[in-house]
Amino acid sequence: MRDLLPAGMRAFRRVEDSFRSAASCWGYEEVRTPTIETYRLFTAAGALTPQMLSRVYSFLDWDGWSGERVVLRPDSTIPVARAATEAQLPLPTRLFYVQNVFRFSESDDREDWQCGIEFLGAPETIGELEVAAVACESLDALGLAPEVRVSHIGVARALVAALGGDDQTERGLYDRVANEGLGALRQALASHARLAALVDVALRPGSVALLDNLDALASGDLPAATSAIRELRSVASALAESGRTVVVDLGLPRDFEYYSGVVFEFTSGGQSWGGGGRYRPAGPGTPDTACGMGLEAKQLAEHISGTTGEPLVVAIIPAAPSALARSLAVARALHRGGVAAALGGPTDGPPLSVTVSRDQLIAHTPNGDRAMSALDDVVGLLLQFK
Repeated sequence: MRDLLPAGMRAFRRVEDSFRSAASCWGYEEVRTPTIETYRLFTAAGALTPQMLSRVYSFLDWDGWSGERVVLRPDSTIPVARAATEAQLPLPTRLFYVQNVFRFSESDDREDWQCGIEFLGAPETIGELEVAAVACESLDALGLAPEVRVSHIGVARALVAALGGDDQTERGLYDRVANEGLGALRQALASHARLAALVDVALRPGSVALLDNLDALASGDLPAATSAIRELRSVASALAESGRTVVVDLGLPRDFEYYSGVVFEFTSGGQSWGGGGRYRPAGPGTPDTACGMGLEAKQLAEHISGTTGEPLVVAIIPAAPSALARSLAVARALHRGGVAAALGGPTDGPPLSVTVSRDQLIAHTPNGDRAMSALDDVVGLLLQFK
């Protein structure tokens, strides 16, 4: 877990503000869940996989009133669904959050920050389009040109079902696809030439037109996949026609216990910045379906840190002790105008500073010095440099 120093916080706030603005414009409201949750919340069916559970920070609440096992929040989606259900929020409901999660990792990082939205009870297609729009508008605001890579869990499910086998075999195939993508089925399909040919087509990322080819192939060889392909085509077509760059990539690895429909990955410059899709919320009483996404706030902040400059702060320099009270008044007036200002000494000169005496104010700017008597004139001058 790492400190966030001023330069890192400036970049982080820029990411956070861009995301918060995009989510709010689409009608999402902010929530925050506890850092510590019960362990059992994440062991319910459809919650965290055994692999993810092995990476959580868990401990017994020895000195608390419960005495049960608890965890540092390893995920935000599940607690948000819990909170909405317990509060009996009406469905559909649109929620967003910016909060940290804690997991063991092969790297030195144990704390991640997520900017996420959960559209609980989201209608089909509408939910997917909104989720993608929020992600894209957040990345737009950061100067990134987002590419939306789309897939559908239903295609891989239909392929695994067509292969047959017992529950353990199916589970093994699902785990492999979740970790490696659709290409993990190639070996199992060695004796199914027509299905193998379909997978070869599916694994070539392309435009929305790829789905027309897949639909034609699936209607004869894998009819169980046609509804998924057509649902994906509806979402991908709408995104592309709205001006977004869309890549159909059925090889995207995704968790099959969690996701249930269209899934996304949001990339730019070959870097993945987040993902999401249609899922089944875990836990009793939760909605039957939802759609959500998460952006990697920390990675985004690190990426844009070089373009996030230091804030401009005007130095207010009292010419004498008798000018201290007036210096505070000057700083307060600048603050009201949205200009950062702080009391400074004689060494705090350019680029912007104001020397304050009892009878005059001298503004020091890159354009030269100007003596003024009215406080409003100083504020008006310095606002030009904001």
